[in-house]
Amino acid sequence: MDIKELAERSNAIRSRYHELEVKHHQSKWSIEEDLLALSNDIGNLNRLTMTKLARYYDETPYTLEQKLAENIWWLMELSNRLEVDIEAELAKFLTDKEEQLGL
Repeated sequence: MDIKELAERSNAIRSRYHELEVKHHQSKWSIEEDLLALSNDIGNLNRLTMTKLARYYDETPYTLEQKLAENIWWLMELSNRLEVDIEAELAKFLTDKEEQLGL
């Protein structure tokens, strides 16, 4: 699956969540609220990583793999809402790093 298909699927899922937000709270989440959700999921990812490394105990109902994927999903959704072409920016970032490191 390529990044364009992942982005389309991510956007469709987020659109459905926006419908539920409007239904239950009369408005969809703001970008700031999306960022807060991402921050929470990053915290869960951190705890799951520490659990995997035997430095913490598992208290979340998620797996490390699920949280890694969900954090990528949030970043894709935020790039969409902020009108950032994440595919182009990731390609540019990787090219810059390859050049810096002589790859």
